[in-house]
Amino acid sequence: MGRGMQQPTRFVALVGALLVALILVTAFVVLLVERRGPPHYPPDSPEAAIVVYVDALRAGDTERVRTMLSTRARQELERRERLEAYYDFEAELRGASESLREARIRIDRVQHRDGRVTATLTIERTASDIQPGFPFPSVGGGTFRYQRTLSLVREDGAWKVDELAFYL
Repeated sequence: MGRGMQQPTRFVALVGALLVALILVTAFVVLLVERRGPPHYPPDSPEAAIVVYVDALRAGDTERVRTMLSTRARQELERRERLEAYYDFEAELRGASESLREARIRIDRVQHRDGRVTATLTIERTASDIQPGFPFPSVGGGTFRYQRTLSLVREDGAWKVDELAFYL
């Protein structure tokens, strides 16, 4: 009886040790990837300006967003605030900030032409969708991606967003 029982016990111990090793390796890889973080761009690059702009949108920082807009885009914003009775820039920024909170944004391509830049961004969002149903609700969702372009222009030695793009 002693010898027959040792084999399954050894097997279970071996499988347990392999599972623990696998969990540790997975945790190490995940931490390594997370630590790497987003890519770093040269401070004077259009990509760095986009990162600052997206951070300002996420934070709902009206002053920083205004600072990142080109003269033409700021004039358009001021025109909108003056002419549209119900337009509220701060409310729009709160909505944009909320919408960006869970989004992941990646800069895919930057095309330079005549002092202007068109950046192609990929936005990834995770949707959690619960639909009522009988006898059980259905849980759907998942991750979806889409692309969007963002126009930038060089003004006073810095890259500025040249459009009113608050919802990415």
